[in-house]
Amino acid sequence: MVLDVTVKTLDGKMIFKDSKIYMPVPQQLGRGDRMGRGPYEKSGILVDWALHPLEEKKEEYKILVPAKDGKPEIQEFLVEVELWYHPFGDPHPEYSKLFAKESKKVIFSLGEPY
Repeated sequence: MVLDVTVKTLDGKMIFKDSKIYMPVPQQLGRGDRMGRGPYEKSGILVDWALHPLEEKKEEYKILVPAKDGKPEIQEFLVEVELWYHPFGDPHPEYSKLFAKESKKVIFSLGEPY
């Protein structure tokens, strides 16, 4: 599972982009702290960063926006979040599946402290 977060201005200029991968990290040959690469090496779990059924996760991002004199130069942004399943690790038009997509407009008011 891959979480893609993008922040753009309303005219489409990208301010921020990040991707986070949720997956278990397999142990190499069942010993040590090295990650196994191929199926012949994967015999344990070092850490499980996967998204499990009905599990909720909260992610927080600190996004620096263009500012002048301590105030944002632009007051409105579009935040887009997508959750993808890529069964082979990379996006593939035939096999990848979009699970969720959310877009929200964020508006800063001039009266807020920054």
